[in-house]
Amino acid sequence: MNPLVSVIISTYNSEFFIKGKIEDLLNQSIFEKLEIIIINSGSEQKEDEIITPYTEKYKNIISIRTKDRETIYKAWNRGIRIAHGKYITNSNTDDRLRYDALEILSSVLESNSEIGMVYADQYVTSVPNESYSAKTKHKVLKHLNYSKILLLSEYLAGPQSMWQSKIHFRDNIWFNEEYEVAGDYDFVLQVSEKYILKRVPGILGSYYKSNNNSNKEYQDIESTVKEVSEIQLKYIRRYITLLSFNKLKSLSFLIRIVYSLPSVVLRSFRLVLRKLNSRFQIPSLITWIVIGSVIEENKGSIGNAIKYCKRYSGKSNYLLTNQYEHLLKL
Repeated sequence: MNPLVSVIISTYNSEFFIKGKIEDLLNQSIFEKLEIIIINSGSEQKEDEIITPYTEKYKNIISIRTKDRETIYKAWNRGIRIAHGKYITNSNTDDRLRYDALEILSSVLESNSEIGMVYADQYVTSVPNESYSAKTKHKVLKHLNYSKILLLSEYLAGPQSMWQSKIHFRDNIWFNEEYEVAGDYDFVLQVSEKYILKRVPGILGSYYKSNNNSNKEYQDIESTVKEVSEIQLKYIRRYITLLSFNKLKSLSFLIRIVYSLPSVVLRSFRLVLRKLNSRFQIPSLITWIVIGSVIEENKGSIGNAIKYCKRYSGKSNYLLTNQYEHLLKL
């Protein structure tokens, strides 16, 4: 019998966390329905000594070691290719789950085949190896409900999502191994072109954020932002080409209204957008402007496309800058 969920873990120099990660999964309410695949990506530490007793005891825990260090997305793809589960989830060594998290997420996917991916909220903790049930968390990593256009503005799925394995094996959608930190964002945007995403209510896990920002995505913020903005612009272009004529016309009209507002009104509008964002899934103002610019570019109105960007060209925003610099080369 194939497992219900394949859990993919990539470990590199995370000897301090790996035992707690495995024990956390052992305590999942559907552990007997899990397949746990651990990819030791050329680690310089002794994770294998910790992992081996578990692989010897449990037939549903598998470990693979690569000679060289790989990007996390290459390691995930490696694990997924040998996975047998109906559903896939990645599991970071330093994060933890509520005891029934995987049961809840998989049950939502089981209930509707049109849902490609599910995600939920997490606690944020700065205490290493802290279990989900501990009471020292202070902040909640809250994710917004899914909408396709909002996903172009920000990453919604968080660090503990679950998705259908057929996305890989039937639809041939994989993690882009060239990305360092934002490959999961690229993957989710690909998934959204074919499937519905759904936020599951509740806090189902805890996310470890170190006090010294040692998490990879915080080590080089500028590179992370550049990678994210590159992905955003790529999928904004793809999103627009997939819209029907009527939807494109309506969206273009709405953006023209926003753009035509006086600067003083727009400044207030930006504040309103921030408040409406979490309630009505409205993208950021810069995302609106870039979408409008790309629409004009596609119509052949390069001058109008540049005008959209020029109004905010002084802003330090890589998404806007990428589009503006692209237009200037045309």
